[in-house]
Amino acid sequence: MMADLIDKLKSHIHWEEGMDESNLPFYLETAQKYVKKATGKESEYLVIMVAGIMYDYRVSDYELEQALSAITPFIVQEVYDDGAEDVQEETNEQA
Repeated sequence: MMADLIDKLKSHIHWEEGMDESNLPFYLETAQKYVKKATGKESEYLVIMVAGIMYDYRVSDYELEQALSAITPFIVQEVYDDGAEDVQEETNEQA
């Protein structure tokens, strides 16, 4: 699974052949924890987005904070969608 995520992250950040990829697993693992804590699950697209942001803003704390704040609507939508699915399942079970 990690190799698949690394390939998707490379595609997302336009990785060039020959670049050092030793930190990519760290960015993905950290992104997985961040997304899991924020949404209660690990949505792959959010993990890739967060890992890409962490890669792009690996030096500046302020810019990293701003970039992560910018994806808040995606995180809220994921939580909302998950809640809507739970309500739909409960409705189906009661019927």
